[in-house]
Parts: sequence; C-alpha cells; structure tokens
Amino acid sequence: MKKLLLNTLLLSFMAFNGNAQRIMDTMDPNSSGALFRNNVLNKKDLAKIEGSEYLVDEFRLAEVSGIPQQIMVRYNAMTDMIEVQNEKKELFSLMKKDPFNIITIIPFTDKIKLLNYKTKEGEANGYLVELFNKNDVALYRRDRITLQKGKEAVNSYAAATPARYVKTSDEYYLSLKNETAIALPKNKKEFQDLFPMRKEEITAYLKKNNFSLKDEKSIIEMAKFIANF
Repeated sequence: MKKLLLNTLLLSFMAFNGNAQRIMDTMDPNSSGALFRNNVLNKKDLAKIEGSEYLVDEFRLAEVSGIPQQIMVRYNAMTDMIEVQNEKKELFSLMKKDPFNIITIIPFTDKIKLLNYKTKEGEANGYLVELFNKNDVALYRRDRITLQKGKEAVNSYAAATPARYVKTSDEYYLSLKNETAIALPKNKKEFQDLFPMRKEEITAYLKKNNFSLKDEKSIIEMAKFIANF
C-alpha cells in the first residue's frame, strides 16, 4: 500500500514538472512568443556595481495575462523589463506585447501593466504599477532605477567612486476614460487645470485636506476623490 502511494505521488510530481516545463517551452519564441531567451540576463557582467537594478530582488509568483500557468517573475526597474525564471534557474524576458500586458503578483495582487503613457520627453510604452482603478480613473506609478557611472581617483589622496544603481524620484501617471496616461503635474495649480469643470471642487478639497503631490497616499486619495465626480 505504501509502495503504491509512493509511486502515485512520484508520478504526480513528474507530471506536474513535465507540465510546468511544457508551459515554459510553449512560451519560447518558436511557439507563442511570450518569452525570449536573454543571454545578457544569463551571463550578467560581474563588474562590481553598488545597489540593485530591482526594487524587489527575489523572483515572485505571478499570474500573467495570456499565460495559463503561474510563473516566477521580477521587474527590472533599470531596463523596464519583466524577467522570468524557470525551474533550471534560466532567465527569460517577457515579450512586451499583448496579451502578456498584465502581471499580477501573488498573493499581494499588486498589478504591473504594460501601457502607453506620455512623459515630458514624449510618448512611451512600458510597465507602470497600478495604484488605483475605478470609475474610469486609473492611477499609476513609474518605478525607475538608473546607473550612475563610477569615477576614477584623480590623485592618491582622493578615493575612487564605484558605479552604482540609483532609484529616481517616483513619477505618477493618471488615465481618464482609458485614455493614454499622462504625468501628474508637479504643482497644485497645474493639477487643478487638468479638471477645469471641477476646479472649484478640487480647490475646496486641497484646502480641506493636507494634500501633497509628493506623497503617494495623498495622490491615491485624490484619485479616489476624482473617481466620485
């Protein structure tokens, strides 16, 4: 009886692993094109750089739209890329295209969405973190990390500065009625100008509440307020 049970468990485990590998294989470029092998990821430069390209270094379980099985992912905030790891610890890059455009981290239900949005430099297509979405009002945050180059010592008295990854200030984007998300202004007057028909209500809200365009909680509460118009 014990032997039969052991064999059953072993067969189940093998079937699960085989199915998981088939899922990864079907996401290869030769089939669905959801993933592509990335030699840059699998052969990282070993040069010492301080800090990290990731806000969360470890891979986390996630549901990805268009993929039938949960997979392990992490977001690279420097390259704006979703990295995927299989059971062999091989790294892939999730293709930036439909239908693989919504990544939901388990069990937190945090959503990362591939969207078109407008920056000061022009239109962009990349990943934004969804903070709020209700009644045709959606608020997103753009997470970015940049590489700051190191500096060599100019003389024997000065120390060299190593290259390091630096997190930039958070950027927030607002989308109304599913239109292209736009960057939130840096001052309250410009923010009020986004809603000329509701300017008085927003002015009253700003006076009544301790609102700051630099505070994420304040911005989320404002988005909730706008969603109730």
